[in-house]
Amino acid sequence: MQKETLINNLAEGPVLSKLIRFAVPIMLANLLQAFYSMVDMVVVGQFGGPAGLSAVGIGGQLQFLFLAVGMGFANAGQIVISQQVGLQSDRISRSVGTLLTLEGIMGVVVGLIGVLMHNPMLRLMNTPEEAFSQAAAYMVICSCGMLFIYGYNAVCAILRGMGESRLPMVFIGIASIVNVVLDLLFVAGFRWGAGGAAAATVLAQAVAFFSALVYLYRHKEAVQFDFRLRSFAIDKDQLIALCRLGIPQVLQQFLITGSITFINSRVNIYGVTASAVDSVGGKLNTVVNVVTGAISTASSSMIAQSFGARKTDRVRSTFRACMIICMVWFLILTAAYLLLPRQIFGLFTSDPAVLELAPVYLRFAVIWLLALCSMDAPFALVNGIGFASFNLAVGLLDGVVARIGLSLLLGHFMGLTGFWLGSGLAGFVTTIPMGIYYLTGWWEKREAVNNN
Repeated sequence: MQKETLINNLAEGPVLSKLIRFAVPIMLANLLQAFYSMVDMVVVGQFGGPAGLSAVGIGGQLQFLFLAVGMGFANAGQIVISQQVGLQSDRISRSVGTLLTLEGIMGVVVGLIGVLMHNPMLRLMNTPEEAFSQAAAYMVICSCGMLFIYGYNAVCAILRGMGESRLPMVFIGIASIVNVVLDLLFVAGFRWGAGGAAAATVLAQAVAFFSALVYLYRHKEAVQFDFRLRSFAIDKDQLIALCRLGIPQVLQQFLITGSITFINSRVNIYGVTASAVDSVGGKLNTVVNVVTGAISTASSSMIAQSFGARKTDRVRSTFRACMIICMVWFLILTAAYLLLPRQIFGLFTSDPAVLELAPVYLRFAVIWLLALCSMDAPFALVNGIGFASFNLAVGLLDGVVARIGLSLLLGHFMGLTGFWLGSGLAGFVTTIPMGIYYLTGWWEKREAVNNN
C-alpha cells in the first residue's frame, strides 16, 4: 500500500497557480486570525471606550514582541523542513521533534517573563493611566497562554514546511468561532474589558493548538513523527540548523517589533486618543498581512523546496509572482485607506476624536503599505534560501537605525505625525538591499541548510 504522507511537492508544476493554491488557505487562516483579533478590538471599543482600545493595542503590541521569539524559530523550522523535502532528506522526523520541544520550552519561559515583568514593561510603554489596569490584565492573561500560541505556530510551521496549508486554516477557523463567542460573553456580557478579550484569545488559541496536535497524532505516519516521549528530544544537528536560521530571525523580528513598540510608546505620550488611533492602526496592519503575509509565507516554502532541489529558474518565477500579487494588494488597500478613512475606523469605535484623527493616520499608513508590499518577495527569497544573517543585518538597519532614528527626528519637527511618517519610511531600508541582492543573483551561490 502507498505510504500516507502530507508532503506536497512545491518544486514542480505551474508556479503561479501552485503558489496561489498553496497561499489561499494560509490567506484564509490569516484572515480568520485577523478577524478574531479585530473582534477583540471592536467589542472592547464598543463596550470599553478609548481606554479599552488603548489597553488592547498596547498589551497586544507587547505580546507580539514576545511572539517574535516563537515565530522566529517556527519560521526557521518551516524553512528547514521545506529544504529537507526538496532534498528528500530522511531527517524530517528529527526536525519535527526538535521544533516541537524547543517551542514548548520557550513558550513556558517567555510566558513566565510576561507574567512577572508586565508592570515595568507597561510603564516603559508610557501606558495612559486610564488604560493601565486593563492593559495589565490583558498582558498577564495572554502570557499565561503563551505555550498554546507557541505550540500552534510550531505545528503550522511543520505542516507548511511539508507543503500542507489547508489544515492550519481549519484549526484557526475553529478557534475563530470560539473567540467570537467568548468575546461576546466575556466583554459584552460579563463586562470584563480587555482582560475578557485576552481570556477569549487564549482559550481560542488553546483550542486551535490541541485540535492540531490531535490531528497530527492521528496521522503520525503522514507527519513522519511517532509522538513517542523519547522522540520529543532535541537533536543536536537539527538544533544547530534551527539556531542558524532561528536566532537571526528572532533578533530581526525582535528589533523591528521592538522599534515599533518604542514608536508606539512615544505616540502614547500624546494621550489616550492618539493611543487609540495607533491601536486601531495596528489592527488594520493585521488585515494588510492577511494577503502579504500569506503570499510571503507560501513563497518562502516554494522557494525553499525549489532551492533545495537546485531549481533556480523556479525560484525567480516564484519571486516575480509574489511581487505582482503584493503590489496589486497595495493598490486595493491604498484606495480604501484614502477614500474611506472614517468608515474604516468607524468599525472599531464611534468616538468623535478618534474618527477625526483617522484620515491623518491613514494618509501616512499608505507609505508604510508601499514599503511592506514591496519587501515581501525579497523577504521570501532571503528566508527561503536560508540566508538568516542577511535578515539580521537588515533588521538592524530597519529597526534600530531607520525606524527609531527617522521617527525621533521627524517626531521632533512634526510632532505626532512625524512618528507615523518615520515608521513608514523605515520599511524601504529592508526593501532596497534585499531587492539588490535578488537582482545581482548572488543568492544562487549559496548552499542549502546542512541537514545531512
